[in-house]
Amino acid sequence: MRSLVAARVSLPRLQMSLLVLLTAASGFLASVMLSAIGMEALWLRYPVCVLIAYGAFLGLVWVWRRHREWDLSLPDGGGASPSSASGKSDWQGAGGGSGGGGASASFDAPATPASFAALDPMSPPVELPSLDDSLDADESLPVVLVLVVLGGALLAVFWVIWIAPALLAELALDAALSAGLYRRMRRPAVDADWLSTTLRHTVKPFLAATLSLLVAGALMNLLVPDATSLSEFLAHYR
Repeated sequence: MRSLVAARVSLPRLQMSLLVLLTAASGFLASVMLSAIGMEALWLRYPVCVLIAYGAFLGLVWVWRRHREWDLSLPDGGGASPSSASGKSDWQGAGGGSGGGGASASFDAPATPASFAALDPMSPPVELPSLDDSLDADESLPVVLVLVVLGGALLAVFWVIWIAPALLAELALDAALSAGLYRRMRRPAVDADWLSTTLRHTVKPFLAATLSLLVAGALMNLLVPDATSLSEFLAHYR
């Protein structure tokens, strides 16, 4: 029962969003470093950056699990304080005595109706800027195609965030067992469980992101051979 309680993770999607944000930052830094050393081909650099970012993601998950295990290994088991466990609060307010001096006080708000600005039903509709104003139809198609492919990578990221409750719950349960039951049984190679759990939940989204960035990089290099980044590719069609 204690292990099941310990497996509850508060705000799992928020925690996973922070991990994904740090993962994206590591991938961005990897892209900058690889570009600095001469890897300018987007179709090659982008997938390599995803693999580096995935390695960073696995490292962050390992740190998260170890912190969870360490927290459960504390004498109080990482639980709530004694006052909160007994259902009583440490703060007890005493009701102030009143002689009734304010009982007869009356606060009468003026009965003035609220005034609202009149809306003109014949106001002209707001015209949104059209993409054709800046891009011709033939030139906008490659940009839209590349952005759609890059959208596949974003969907993979949201996929990882969406499955965060199930993933972090399994990792938290593994940490709870490692801090308690496994320690008593002296079972070896406990840390291998978190890796298999993480790979089972996240390898498909990262493969989808790798494939999306590979295709997007190949399209950008095919359409604009001199482009070494997404910004340079978009600048070519301005």
